[in-house]
Amino acid sequence: MTDSLPQQPVQGALGRAADGRWSLSLDREFAHPVEEVWAAITEAGQIPRWAPFVPDRDLDTPGPVELPESPGEEQAPRGEVRTVQPPRLLVFTWDEDELRFELTPTGGGTLLRFVHTFADRPQAPSYAAGWHLCLAALTGVLDGLDLPRAVGEEARAHGWEPLHAEYTGLFGEG
Repeated sequence: MTDSLPQQPVQGALGRAADGRWSLSLDREFAHPVEEVWAAITEAGQIPRWAPFVPDRDLDTPGPVELPESPGEEQAPRGEVRTVQPPRLLVFTWDEDELRFELTPTGGGTLLRFVHTFADRPQAPSYAAGWHLCLAALTGVLDGLDLPRAVGEEARAHGWEPLHAEYTGLFGEG
């Protein structure tokens, strides 16, 4: 097992969503075909290897889904898969937030635009740092690395605090 996540630059955008909430956008390029990236973001067996939740089903059809941080978690956040357009667009809710994954084929693989829409502006650097680690883990998973989960308290061991500070500098305190 590899202990370190692939390194990625701190970059992202924060703005207002159409509904007045906040929208965090992170773009990542993968040297893998769109179908491989699609499988990694929709298949319940692959998602826990990089994401902060363990869905109770694949995310490839609309409808409700349980999204606990770990299997068997009591009072797990609920979600709803709202839009599925394989292999280009996945939109679902995670509790009160919306997560959007847009995949675009490129000459060398796939461009992922990830957008997290939420209400609590001061949480933006925390969300950005967490998703930064998740997307780094997704890169590693797609590259065939066997990585530890980097969610919850484990995220601190993977550099969450310095990332939080950098995203605070990028977005401001709120």
